[in-house]
Amino acid sequence: MFKPYIMLNKITDIDAQDLKKLGITTIMTDLDNTLLPWDSNDYNLSLRKWLNQMNRANVEVMVVSNNSYERVEKAVLDLPVSIVARAVKPLPFVIMKHLHEMQIDPQSVLFVGDQVMTDVLAGNMSGLKTVLVKPLVNTDAKKTRVNRFFERPLLKFMQSHDSNLNWKDSLNDRD
Repeated sequence: MFKPYIMLNKITDIDAQDLKKLGITTIMTDLDNTLLPWDSNDYNLSLRKWLNQMNRANVEVMVVSNNSYERVEKAVLDLPVSIVARAVKPLPFVIMKHLHEMQIDPQSVLFVGDQVMTDVLAGNMSGLKTVLVKPLVNTDAKKTRVNRFFERPLLKFMQSHDSNLNWKDSLNDRD
């Protein structure tokens, strides 16, 4: 349940052509430390370029966050994404309900996040392919530090038992 499909350095390493090969039409992504730094609403030009690439390839990007709708909306105000707020990750119920309501096949969704204990677990329990990315910044909100404390040894354990679980540069790098 905690094992990601693949581990990538950053979300912008995901290429639209690679998604098409996997039959992926939707990316559900965490917000804090995955799409934007947790302590800032500033994004870099490479994120905007990547989102535009996804848009041109008809890949929908949804921000799935435990934060309030207002917080997420403020953070992604001028970005071409949709919002699923108050997702109560790692529980899968809000994600699964949203997919059902939007008539999105879970097999066509890639779930991306920077935390094993919330994002990967929520995505896996929802029946989605999951991508673990490195956090954008080395600091975390207080509530996230507890997850990281438990996540580090869990990730090391999984890596010691699976040689494919290491940081990659693209979805194609999967063995």
